[in-house]
Amino acid sequence: MHSDRLRAAFESRELDQLLALMDENVLWRGLQQPDDETPLCRNRAEVRAILERFLARGDTARPEILGEVGDSVVVDPRPDPLGPLSTTLHQVFTFRGQRIVLIQDYPDRASALASVDLA
Repeated sequence: MHSDRLRAAFESRELDQLLALMDENVLWRGLQQPDDETPLCRNRAEVRAILERFLARGDTARPEILGEVGDSVVVDPRPDPLGPLSTTLHQVFTFRGQRIVLIQDYPDRASALASVDLA
């Protein structure tokens, strides 16, 4: 199951273990911004840069896997300290084969779960 591999990477607390699960061309779609722009990371290097900046600020997270349907895993990132969106932001990690090919941010748990028919 994809959720087992993802959970093991989260629990390792090692960024490289999480990144090793990602396809070289992983796409990370953030939440749409007020200016109608949607932040994107288009590859593993860009995802690494975002996560390294998060860690360099002293931020941490304790991601919790909420469910898995097919190739999609719903995650509550549970960041610490809580930022303005972090109390509601949820993500869906989509796998193709053994690699994460898409990370999609959702504004809340309900919309993330609904996106994979878990609502």
